Amino acid sequence: MEVATDLQAAEPPDEAGLLTTTMRRFGIAALMAAAGVFLTPAAALAHAELVTSNPGYGERVATAPAAVRLEFSDAMDLSGARVTLQRTGSGQAELLQPTLASTDRRGVAVPLPPRLRNGAYTMVWFFLGNDGHLMGGEVPFQVGAVVAGPLAPEALQAPAPKPARFRSAVATPQAVVRVFDYVSLAILIGGGFFLARLWPEGTGDARAKRLLWWALLTSAASTVLTFGLTAAALRGVGAWDALDPSVIGAVWGTRFSHVMAARAMFLGLGFVALTLLTLGREQAVHSRRWQVLAGVAAGGVLCTHALLGHASSEGPAARLAVLVHVSGVAIWLGGLVYLAAIVLPRRRLEEVRDVLPRFSNLAFTAVLAMVLAGAVMVLRVAPKVTALPQTGYGRVLLFKLVFVALLLAAAHQARTFTERRLVTDATRLRPLVVAVGVELVLAVVILSSTSVLAGRVPPSTRAPTNAASTVKGQR
Repeated sequence: MEVATDLQAAEPPDEAGLLTTTMRRFGIAALMAAAGVFLTPAAALAHAELVTSNPGYGERVATAPAAVRLEFSDAMDLSGARVTLQRTGSGQAELLQPTLASTDRRGVAVPLPPRLRNGAYTMVWFFLGNDGHLMGGEVPFQVGAVVAGPLAPEALQAPAPKPARFRSAVATPQAVVRVFDYVSLAILIGGGFFLARLWPEGTGDARAKRLLWWALLTSAASTVLTFGLTAAALRGVGAWDALDPSVIGAVWGTRFSHVMAARAMFLGLGFVALTLLTLGREQAVHSRRWQVLAGVAAGGVLCTHALLGHASSEGPAARLAVLVHVSGVAIWLGGLVYLAAIVLPRRRLEEVRDVLPRFSNLAFTAVLAMVLAGAVMVLRVAPKVTALPQTGYGRVLLFKLVFVALLLAAAHQARTFTERRLVTDATRLRPLVVAVGVELVLAVVILSSTSVLAGRVPPSTRAPTNAASTVKGQR
């Protein structure tokens, strides 16, 4: 009997329907998993910490100081900063203009209005950290000598120090946009790599190219929204104002804006590369010029992700770890999506036998690099592993690590099927589809938890002294 070259001919009549139904169920499960992660409270503000303030939190001073001095654990960017001062009971807040007060950009001085009256005041600050994330907090203090006796004004009684908690109006939209950004990045870069290196014939498949275009457009939209939502959070307005030019202008000139502008430029190069791929198909993929163009575009976008975030201020080693981690995730997840959404539904035996083993080896290397680099990142931002369960960041991180372990088990199952069963019996692909589907669901959960981690504060390696007002996030 002649061996079938088309899986549809080799499978039982209901096998194709079962595969389609199985993948549809896994798609629904992935969406539910992502929704479950987003239903957990996410912090709005992060990530550097206010180490000290002068006056301290709740401190009473005999005479009003000329300025409030703040000392942070990381460099500050004051472009677009919003600082207000309100006297208890006045109902009005006055805008203040902060300035950098140290060469390392960690010290900030906030000049106060002259001749402050005796009373209780609260200074509320919102800054954009050097890592591109919004921070906020408050420093209450009192002016005036202690008034003895039972008739002392209540406003002059020292408040009990406690952490100030804020929640930005755009926290949830930011987390959702981050997930779309991560997924589109993986599909764009990992899918492009999959087509260029493992499956050049796939450039003739209309669905394969259409998926790349959707990923590119989604990544571009996520870049614009990330920029606008960050500006909206800094200005204290809602998500609907994220595209208002006057709001967006709040972050122009910051390091964050420079990195995001570079990302937009590299995405523009990606647009050129994808246009050439669409027109030239397999011929373009084998062109050295196209490979260089696509490599520069992909590498540039990946580097911009390594320049922002928790580990971006931890030195070159941490940034390199982020780059390796993001690259591994993109190559593995993007290839997995193309395998599940494009290659397997074609049900062509020889094609699956040719592509799957190569992708299995590549995915194993990518996941290994992702895990090792991820471990380096965890040790950089949270060196005290025992302290992880005590913070919101640590609990979400441990949740993510559990699913990473499950992901490794699912990947091992898929690899085992590829090595032991694909060659001898490729007529039954449902075990492979189940393993791939489980990987996709776990990947969505991991990416969703990563987007939540981006909005939480890592366990501090520098304990604040008198700055109890540093934002720790919404629990």
